[in-house]
Amino acid sequence: MKFQVSEGEKYQKVMEVEIPAEEMELPIKLACKRLAQKVNIPGFRKGKAPRAILENYVGMEAILEEACEEVVPKAYLDGLKETGVEPCARPQIEMLNMTAGEPLRFKAIITVKPEVKLGQYRELPVTRRIVEVTEEDIDHDLEHQRERLAKLVDAEEGAAAQNGDTVTIDFKGMKDGVAFEGGTAENYPLELGSHSFIPGFEEQLVGCKAGEEKSINVTFPEEYQEKSLAGQPVVFEVRVNSIKKKVVPELDQAFVEEVSETAENMEQLREEIKKRLTEQSMSMADANTRDAAVVEAVEKAEIDIPPVMIEQQLDQLIDDMRQRLQMQGISLEQYLEYTAGDMETLRENYRSRAEFTVKRDLVMEAIAKAEDFPVSQEEIDEQITAMSTQYWQPVEKIREALERNNSMEDLIFHIKMQKAANLVYEQAVITDEIIDREELKKKAEARARMEQRLQEMAENEDAAESEIVMEAPAEESGEVVEAEVKEAE
Repeated sequence: MKFQVSEGEKYQKVMEVEIPAEEMELPIKLACKRLAQKVNIPGFRKGKAPRAILENYVGMEAILEEACEEVVPKAYLDGLKETGVEPCARPQIEMLNMTAGEPLRFKAIITVKPEVKLGQYRELPVTRRIVEVTEEDIDHDLEHQRERLAKLVDAEEGAAAQNGDTVTIDFKGMKDGVAFEGGTAENYPLELGSHSFIPGFEEQLVGCKAGEEKSINVTFPEEYQEKSLAGQPVVFEVRVNSIKKKVVPELDQAFVEEVSETAENMEQLREEIKKRLTEQSMSMADANTRDAAVVEAVEKAEIDIPPVMIEQQLDQLIDDMRQRLQMQGISLEQYLEYTAGDMETLRENYRSRAEFTVKRDLVMEAIAKAEDFPVSQEEIDEQITAMSTQYWQPVEKIREALERNNSMEDLIFHIKMQKAANLVYEQAVITDEIIDREELKKKAEARARMEQRLQEMAENEDAAESEIVMEAPAEESGEVVEAEVKEAE
């Protein structure tokens, strides 16, 4: 078998493959057996017609086409191993010669992985932003735990329902005097102020008493999923069956003993909470810093990415989204209908993310190759054990599946990619910055302002320029945007 590789169009290489005639004899013989089982030849049972009869009946071209279905994919893979060409998409196959008794020749037009020109990826300067844990954070945590331990008790007789109370109600929804589907329920528990019902519904129950009946007028939101009700005024006939009030525990010694096994008093409990929140803050800061270091390494690399790789990643992101929606009982088509969106807009919204994901993976792969990371059996076993925990399957079953699907090399590749990201993070020059939540909120708001402003400029450049001129002199306008960018960062 011969392989020859030449340059094709941009992002492509052309691999020509030649298979000697003698190597085609067995594939042709096997193709005849398969075809004999598929076609009905008068006077013969399926699979029993002699080869000469089969050739006359279906033609040698059909037999060669059947043989090529098995031969060409295998020869293509052999060619990749032989030549070292790394594809990033399915090839375009073009047959050059398919004549009986002659060498089989075809060419594969291959979109190849782009060359990555690595920049600096060691000792990258990154900032670890640590959110400071305040007394207010500790208070908020205590309140959350109080809410978690809260109990519902019957309200006093004659008590009026208030926000925070849970009322049990019967209701029937009427549109133009006719009950509509899904608008009726009995003994439905509803926490007032939870905003879990149609806007305006819960507010009209405040002040009602147990046993009281009331007509509630509301209008369904314009974006409501049931189109026949979207934007429509309706009336709910409601009966309040019972009212329960939420009772939260006091911050006393009993509460301390309920929520902690080690704290002996409130002061120790607050210290315990502070330690836990600080550990969580550091863990989040470390994760964000790791991501930031990887982003820095990616931005310093140079890659000309073939568009097909972006499209493939977009397909993957959309497919992941489709699966997440299906787990919630919603199809992607329904989601697009509810959000008044379309597939083209959805893909464009995901495009920048897809581009970064492709570039990140290519850069991490290039670093892994440059560093030539070894992977030990112990590391492979650790990864398989982690997969066993993740998928709730025995370790041996995971291992058997990997070996059966020839996926062990993919697992090793994944470990090397992890090592590349770890190297970038561990060798980064990290500077700590302590920030409080208010400062974090300001940074987020500054970033949102910046993104909105840049989007407006992209959508209507002329209008944006006029706005900037009105706000500040031309020299200052650039400084304003730059200042907001720095603040957001």
